[in-house]
Amino acid sequence: MVKEKSFTVMTERYKKTLIALAFIVLLYVIGEITVGSFVSVHAIMQMIKFATYIALFALCQLLVICAGGDIDLSVGYTATLVAVLSAHILEGSNAQLWKAILIAVAVGGCIGLINGFLVSYVKLPSLVVTMGMANVAQGIVNVYSAKYGIGGSPSPVLKTITTGSIGVVPNIIWLLLVCTVIAMIVFYKTKIGVLLKSIGFNALASYRCGLKVQVIRTMAFVASGIIAGCVGLLLLGNLGQAFKDMASQYVMPSIAAVVVGGVSLNGGEGNYINVVLGAMVLQTLTNLFVSYGLGDAGKWLGIGAILLLMLIFYVREKVSR
Repeated sequence: MVKEKSFTVMTERYKKTLIALAFIVLLYVIGEITVGSFVSVHAIMQMIKFATYIALFALCQLLVICAGGDIDLSVGYTATLVAVLSAHILEGSNAQLWKAILIAVAVGGCIGLINGFLVSYVKLPSLVVTMGMANVAQGIVNVYSAKYGIGGSPSPVLKTITTGSIGVVPNIIWLLLVCTVIAMIVFYKTKIGVLLKSIGFNALASYRCGLKVQVIRTMAFVASGIIAGCVGLLLLGNLGQAFKDMASQYVMPSIAAVVVGGVSLNGGEGNYINVVLGAMVLQTLTNLFVSYGLGDAGKWLGIGAILLLMLIFYVREKVSR
């Protein structure tokens, strides 16, 4: 009886994780049956590799969603701006890598700080603010590229991190694993994580308890911007060059990954493992549509459909409780 009860509690605790895993397995079974040769070690490693970029951008979303139910639409062009600026500085040299990292932190941090200030202190909607900042970043990219062109190349270290591998496992997957462990520790084992979830769950109660709600929400946006900037460097290393709109395609999937992972858009939750699994669901779905020859139209249709289905599922589950 005790064992059954503990099993039930454990199943309920990891329910969303199990659902995401089951979805991935289901998609692979469908792919193997309908396409053939869809399941292999190489295919799975490549799926996780490409899902890594969605997952890292989704970490940006998780931070601002957890802290206040906000959305950051500027992450794509923050990453693009950092990549364009860094490509000119690096010029294939490891010696300049520290400058590129500094640019990622400074540019991403500044964009995040502006977003956070306008959302937390001026009380503007995060969708409007971050969309505006995305347009500003895009404008800077256009002006910069028109004057200086888009050139340069990543350093060998960046190339190794993003395109190299240890055995059959790409290096970028090891990086995702490290980021996942760090994120879970921060969200569940540190005071910062407790504060983020507390103000996200109930900002008014947190404010009455003396927590600096506005500061914490602002810092969540700053962290989001810095992470987006660093992901821009990784994309530069992976693609070998910077170009306009190189990261804009990741914005909607990064939000979808959070939803598919079962994280409440109202805030107060920070399970990054589920978000990573959500990113893998989206990437597996994309691979399946590519195998069917449906292209981008099919991919976005699939992402939209699965996003709606997951939203309906979790809303109905919440109402039933």
